[in-house]
Amino acid sequence: MTAQLDHTVRLSRPADFIAIVPYMLGFHPERSIVAMGFEPRQEADSGVRALRFSTRFDLPDNSEDTPDLARQFAEMLTRNGTQRVMLIGYGPGWHVTPVMDAVRGSLADADIDTMDALRVEGGRYWSYVCPDPECCPPDGMPYDLATNPATATAVFAGYVARPDRAALVAMLAPVGGQDRERVNTAIRTVCGQVRSTLGKGGGSGWYQEGLTQVAAALDHIEAGQELPADMVAWLGVLLTSIIVRDGAMTFIGRHDDDAHIRLWTEVTRRVEPEFAAAPAALLAFVALRTGDGPLARVAVERALSTNSEYSLAKLVKCALDHGLPPEMTSSIDFAEMADQISAQAAQYPDRTRPVLPEGW
Repeated sequence: MTAQLDHTVRLSRPADFIAIVPYMLGFHPERSIVAMGFEPRQEADSGVRALRFSTRFDLPDNSEDTPDLARQFAEMLTRNGTQRVMLIGYGPGWHVTPVMDAVRGSLADADIDTMDALRVEGGRYWSYVCPDPECCPPDGMPYDLATNPATATAVFAGYVARPDRAALVAMLAPVGGQDRERVNTAIRTVCGQVRSTLGKGGGSGWYQEGLTQVAAALDHIEAGQELPADMVAWLGVLLTSIIVRDGAMTFIGRHDDDAHIRLWTEVTRRVEPEFAAAPAALLAFVALRTGDGPLARVAVERALSTNSEYSLAKLVKCALDHGLPPEMTSSIDFAEMADQISAQAAQYPDRTRPVLPEGW
């Protein structure tokens, strides 16, 4: 799921809708079905509908899964108060058409109007709704993303469309080479210091140290500086405490969202995989909050690949699966949250201690 674009993009022709999808998703979709949910504007009789949100599902490999997919679409759009929807399927007709038919039927049953339903393949589109061969010929209508005004507006606004979803996933892939060796060495050093401190019965300042490290890291990011290996190591280790990780969330609002996204992307990529669940889950939460559903989804997958039971990642996944809008996080008072977590850290200092993965 994604939130609406911050810049006004006027969509009128089928090619306009096709052009904007990769920039809403962050990548060019393949073998997918995308729904763009609209609602009427408040101006009387304007006839203009504002984009409420968009969502994408993979086309099912098994036809038996099609009814469930259609039901999920209808339920998600209903929960979001969608009144009108544009559907775009990507792939060959034999794969897209049965799914499109099922989704359209479920939406009709839910009293959701389908503006148009398109299939896109090989630089052409076909409409399942329009019967006019003049505008929707049997061999498809060609379109050009490069020259479409919607593409130009999205690029000007700073949106990026990666070649495919794999390219988005690659953004969070672990780094290699000398940087990985440096961070690995730094993490082992930090783990040794932690074990030594815990073995002596000391270490009551873990929570404050965690906040100090997060604040310093955000300052580095906002200054355009790469995090030193030892800072990445300390963040990875300290965030193994759930209370410290929750404390990191309370910096939201004190720094802009882009700084948080860049920070947790960098930490997720550079820590050893055993330490990636916490930064990846933090990244997923911030991405969800800012409406970047595709990034939130791949960050959740990265977190759960490390720890399949990681609660924060599962919570974000649940929100994504149910199509909950980014506004769901707007009621969180992060300043109040900081006071509550600080009190919890003071009451339960043992819970602020790092929990080192096996072998570290």
